[in-house]
Amino acid sequence: MKIYDLTRLITNDIPVWPGTPKPRLTPGSTLERDGFRETEVEAYSHVGTHMDAPSHMLADGKSLDEFPVTYFWGSAWVLDASKLERGELVTPEMLDPFPGADFLLVSTGWELFWNRVDYFGDFPLLAPETIDRALELGVRGIGLDTMSIDAMDSEDFPNHKRILSAGAVVIENLCNLSPIRGEKVKFAALPLKFENSDGAPVRAVAEVQEN
Repeated sequence: MKIYDLTRLITNDIPVWPGTPKPRLTPGSTLERDGFRETEVEAYSHVGTHMDAPSHMLADGKSLDEFPVTYFWGSAWVLDASKLERGELVTPEMLDPFPGADFLLVSTGWELFWNRVDYFGDFPLLAPETIDRALELGVRGIGLDTMSIDAMDSEDFPNHKRILSAGAVVIENLCNLSPIRGEKVKFAALPLKFENSDGAPVRAVAEVQEN
C-alpha cells in the first residue's frame, strides 16, 4: 500500500482567505530557557487544509465536535477535473464513473498555483446539479484542491450552503491529488477536536493498494 499526505503545511506565511489573519507560530518554551520546546499556535479555524462544519454558515448547523470520529474516516473517489478551463463547471455527467464512496475529492489541478496569486483566481467550480447528484450518491463530504468550493467573489456562498445544509462537510486546500486521480482510495480527514468547531485544520491522507 502507499499513503499520500493530502495536507498543506501550516506556516506563518501560508496563503489564507483574503482578510483572514495569517497563523502565528511562535516559540512558547525553549530548550535553552525551559529545557523543553512548546510552540504557541494562533490560527483561525479555516486555515490550510481544513474542514467546514455545517455550523460554519448555518445557524442550526452541527459543529465538528458533534460528529462521531467515524464520520471522518472511510473511502473517497478522486474525480479528475484537471482538463477544465478557468471558471468551467464540474458537471453531473463527470460523476458517471462514481464507484460509490463516502467522500468525493475533486482534483482540478489548481494545487499547482499554491503560493501564487493565481491560487485565488477563477478556478473550476462544481455546478449545483453536480453537488446534488453527489449528495444523492451518499457522500458525507466533498473536498477539493482550491481555496473554496465557491467562487472567490461569491457573497452568499451557495455551494457551501447546498452541501452543509445536507449535513455534509467541505474540505478545502487539499494537495497531492494528481497521482490518485480516478482512484477509489481509503481516506481520512481528522479535524482538531475543539468545542463548537465551525471548522478546523485536518490531517488528510489517502491509502492506495498497490498491485
